[in-house]
Amino acid sequence: MMDDSTNGNQRSSPPHTQVHHLLRRLLENAQDVVIIGLMVVLLGIAILALLTLFRTAVLRTAGPSVVLSQILYILILTELYRTLIFYLREHRVSVALIMETTIVTTVNQLTLTGRESAPLMVLAIGGLLLVLGGLLALDRWMSRIRSDVSHTSAH
Repeated sequence: MMDDSTNGNQRSSPPHTQVHHLLRRLLENAQDVVIIGLMVVLLGIAILALLTLFRTAVLRTAGPSVVLSQILYILILTELYRTLIFYLREHRVSVALIMETTIVTTVNQLTLTGRESAPLMVLAIGGLLLVLGGLLALDRWMSRIRSDVSHTSAH
């Protein structure tokens, strides 16, 4: 009889692991609430930026560089929003999405300060864009190879 009761205790997990599991789930849910809050804030900022873009482009007839900068700013906010959606779905950060956001942000910075920047700074930013673009292309190429290998090994 004692062997059966000890075997029954071995099958169930110790109580302290349940506490760890519950605590981990609680913290993951709290992190999801924080991410959702960030998404709401980003959506509000994007709506305000869209209204500003409308006022700038239509009502004030601003220059093309100001309008383009505002459009790129909205694209950056959109990329950040996509990154947060991916995080909520996968519970991990996508390096490819971060690189895309960085590329768009760098292009925005270059359009804003490109004329006033020193030629060496513009060259450095161009090098950064080249490296980021190369890393993004390499990531896409590697993911395509990984998916091809997984499809061929399944057959």
